[in-house]
Amino acid sequence: MNKTKITYHEIAKLSGLGVGTVSRYFNNYNISESSKKRIGDVLKKIDYVPNFAASSIKKKVKDVYLMLPFNNDETANMEIVNGVKSYFEQKDISFFVFISSDDSKQYETDLNYLISRNPYAVILLLPKDTTKELEERISIIKTTKLVTYNKKIKNVDTYEIEDYVMFKNLASKIDQKYSKQNILYIGLPDADTTTGKMRKKGFLENTKNNSVSSLVVSKNTIEVIQKEFEDHLKNNFADIYVCATHTIALTVNDYLTKKGVRNISILSDIGKVGRTSELVKAEYLIFVDYFLIGCQIAKKILDIKFIYKKNFEII
Repeated sequence: MNKTKITYHEIAKLSGLGVGTVSRYFNNYNISESSKKRIGDVLKKIDYVPNFAASSIKKKVKDVYLMLPFNNDETANMEIVNGVKSYFEQKDISFFVFISSDDSKQYETDLNYLISRNPYAVILLLPKDTTKELEERISIIKTTKLVTYNKKIKNVDTYEIEDYVMFKNLASKIDQKYSKQNILYIGLPDADTTTGKMRKKGFLENTKNNSVSSLVVSKNTIEVIQKEFEDHLKNNFADIYVCATHTIALTVNDYLTKKGVRNISILSDIGKVGRTSELVKAEYLIFVDYFLIGCQIAKKILDIKFIYKKNFEII
């Protein structure tokens, strides 16, 4: 079979699916995972390589994709998506969201597929454990404009949030009100440069009036945090708990409540104001305006000059 002339009807026949499902697959609409796999298996079998360059040249509308790894616990990403979408709706832009995998190898495969579509630009929200191989692949892409979020990669534009400054300011705020208190900072490994290394560094380097110990949890999931936090804490409670992620704050809040000491503890949280922050009711909340971040990323994609607005505040 000549792969350059294959039609949706032929792919539908080979995969046992309807033509409409195949069309939705190629236009990045939601279809079931099983259907995606069946179509993907067919494309691999026939060594299909799509070529959208000719058709995209004729388009007046620019195509921009936002690619993000699948993560059940991540709500901030969708706020960024909404910010990008809101800004692009005002422009002559076709905007698509592509949900990939948190596995770097699969993410790279999906990225290659998107680049083959010859889009104007791709916004990359990368897997937590981005491999060097994925970084190298991204760094050599020249045909499509790329912007990464909170991850510096050679030859690629980046939009960063100020993780170090956030936690530096939090340390100063706590120092202004409290002194000689025992603080437990709970964060992620340094391998996670922004959420792990920079947040911890910002807090530990700028706490002057209180004593700080730290706990690094191996993974940002409730199950892992719960076990490692309890193993670390035993019955040695701190006065103040500084949490590097919202998931950590939720887990710590739940544990302290069950132990009956939440009302005498001070807790920090990070994220957006809403239902989930109400569950914690932290004394200190680093509010991150992810919607604004999305709008500013969209402007960066279009090379529009803008006055940078601080994307967080402590409330």
